[in-house]
Amino acid sequence: MEFQQYARGLTTISEEDFARILLRYTNLSESSIEEYLVRVRDRILKAQTESEGINFKDFKNFFLFLNHMDDFILMMRLYNISDQPISKEEFRRAVSICGGEDISLGLIDSVYTIFDVDGDGSLSTEEFISIMKSRLKRGLKTHLVKEEHGWPKFKTCVRHEMRLKRGGM
Repeated sequence: MEFQQYARGLTTISEEDFARILLRYTNLSESSIEEYLVRVRDRILKAQTESEGINFKDFKNFFLFLNHMDDFILMMRLYNISDQPISKEEFRRAVSICGGEDISLGLIDSVYTIFDVDGDGSLSTEEFISIMKSRLKRGLKTHLVKEEHGWPKFKTCVRHEMRLKRGGM
């Protein structure tokens, strides 16, 4: 659905639109999102080449991969322990293993463009993981969501509903 909104009948979306979709529903402020988009625009202009854009297959496969962030985080911890930056090919392989589908090097280049904060060609994995985890929560602020599960969560919900019923009567 999001892809079609930005594709406007074409078979691809721009890297900037991909960044806009990727950063939507995160806990980033509007000004922070704009900083990312400016970085994407600047790097595209500096490259002076026409981008192929992001096709639907790669778009879908990448967002399927995001559902497996826990596996990816584990892989990234291994890279962080060895104090090695992750190459584009290694990132692509990790995405393929975690998500079960291959994605193009063009999409990987786009991800690196978005999350290469200092312009050194390396992915800021901590920032990438942090932002993608917040996206999976669809922008819910973590300080508003208690990390309760099971019975404690159920009890909290029942208490809340009972208070609402008493207050409304």
